[in-house]
Formats: sequence, C-alpha cells, structure tokens
Amino acid sequence: MSALRIIAQCLLVLFSGIAYASDSTTLLSNQLMDRFFNTLPGAWDGRAIETPVGPVDYAIHFHTCDKNVIAGVAELKVSDHHWRFWRSDDELRLTFLSTFRGNQTPTRLLISKIEDNTIWFHAPERALLTLSVTAVEPHVDIRVYHHHKPHVHIRLTRSDGRMPDGEQTQNKVKSCRLL
Repeated sequence: MSALRIIAQCLLVLFSGIAYASDSTTLLSNQLMDRFFNTLPGAWDGRAIETPVGPVDYAIHFHTCDKNVIAGVAELKVSDHHWRFWRSDDELRLTFLSTFRGNQTPTRLLISKIEDNTIWFHAPERALLTLSVTAVEPHVDIRVYHHHKPHVHIRLTRSDGRMPDGEQTQNKVKSCRLL
C-alpha cells in the first residue's frame, strides 16, 4: 500500500471519528433539551437564596404553551419574572423579563454550552450577563452571573401544583404571552 493511500485512509478514519463525535454531542444535547422540556412544566416552590437584597421566596408554575415553548411567571413583591424557554432549529433559547422598576424590555439569551444536566446561556447584547439552569427532578437550580461573578441563585423544588382552575388558566395566559 502506498504511503499516500495510508495517509488518505488515516485522514478518512480521523474525520469519520470527528463527524461521529459531533453527531453524538448533538444527540446528547437534544436528549438533554428533551429531558429539560419534560422536567420543567408544572408547579415549583422555591427561594432565591442569593440576591443583592437577600433571600426571596420564588414560586413559579411553568406551562407548556406549545410543543416548542415552556413559560412561567414568578410574581414577586417588587416585580414579575417572566421565563420563556423555546426551541427553534434544534436550539434552546431563553427570553427573560424582570418588570423591576417598570422595565418592559426582555433579554434574549442563547445557549453557550451544555455540561451534564446544566445548560449555560449568554446574552449576546449584554456581555456581562450569563446564567445556568440545572433541571434534575425534584429540583431546578438557576444561577445568574454578572461580570462572571455570582449574582442570584434560585433553588426550585417540585410542588403539588394545586391551583384553582380559574387561577391556573389566568397564570397560563400570563405565562404564555409573547415577550
């Protein structure tokens, strides 16, 4: 066998391995996103353990708005926090809105990396903001970083989700509205 043929076969094996690794990474990412979309809907009781103003209760009910959108609103004393996770072109995206001080401008975040059960997001228009979401039943941990330093840590625990029908419908309408 000529040296050129051996090199060509080695390159073929090498690039096949890289293509397989890339496909398996995509598959793992899609599996994690599927698990995320199956885990998140429902009622969660929680607490923002670390915040600039100290601990805050943080209850939220995530609703499946359609097969590619899960959204929820945490109604806090000083603001509402709208979380909207949506899939588009096999990518998970997040739109977040805090109505603190009358704000009505949502922040759009994209996935920056996926590790084990944690999805990391970044805000392209706000380079100082990153956050991670780890969803493993019966908990969800959300960590927000400003300038790569911890800013907020929210810990959610699955609750029984009992809510009167009228209140649940109203909550779903508020959660699923476009941001």
